[in-house]
Amino acid sequence: MSDDIYVPAKKGRIPMPGGQPDWPEDGRPVNFTSPFENRLVRDGTIVPAKKTAAGKAKNPDGEGEK
Repeated sequence: MSDDIYVPAKKGRIPMPGGQPDWPEDGRPVNFTSPFENRLVRDGTIVPAKKTAAGKAKNPDGEGEK
């Protein structure tokens, strides 16, 4: 498992299989042994948090975004 935090690339819900909770907006580490989570990374559905940190650092709760 990677220690890097991955967040959704776009706002919105990312449903997970097998009764797992949706991918959290604030992110979590990816389990690369899971084919589903690995695909989310390959497809660009989730991205490392540091790539989106510049735009979200000032408004982590999304206030003020349009």
